[in-house]
Amino acid sequence: MKPGLFMKPAHATALLVAASALLLSACDIPTTGVVEAGGPASGIPPTVPIYLIRDGALVAVPRTIADIGEPVTAVESLLKGPTPQERRKQLTTELARPLPATSLPTPSPTEPLPEETVRLMAENDRLRLELPGYAGKMTSLAANQVICTAARAYLLTRPDLDSTTVTVTDAAGRTFEGGVERCPEL
Repeated sequence: MKPGLFMKPAHATALLVAASALLLSACDIPTTGVVEAGGPASGIPPTVPIYLIRDGALVAVPRTIADIGEPVTAVESLLKGPTPQERRKQLTTELARPLPATSLPTPSPTEPLPEETVRLMAENDRLRLELPGYAGKMTSLAANQVICTAARAYLLTRPDLDSTTVTVTDAAGRTFEGGVERCPEL
């Protein structure tokens, strides 16, 4: 081999860097500063399984709610009934529909009336829920909708628990109890 035909690695690297810089500068892409384009990337919004009914059986349906892992928020979402998209999929509910806002008593700006809210008492692996008056008297299937929705929401943020027991009291004072063993997966 003749001397001088091969470059030293440092010289070859420098030449490649210079050539790359020249090519990139020829693209006429202007430099910019920070471009504001909304909030930070947040990925997939968190969902909670809400339990609706199809053909007489419970069906887990993912629903986006504000407070993931909060049984009250999940049950309040369930009490709103199926969304239009869920109804198109033949999903229904056995829970009483909420009264129109005009027929409910006007709550104070700071606190809703107790009979309008889902009330929760939680101790370790047990939940006790009292449903608002507008939820009406429940069937066993309706109670299972509430039990499964509350249990799955509660367990989402409690990795130390494998299961929970949920006791639900409806507006008529009837009590139902159960856990996730009766709840289908998503």
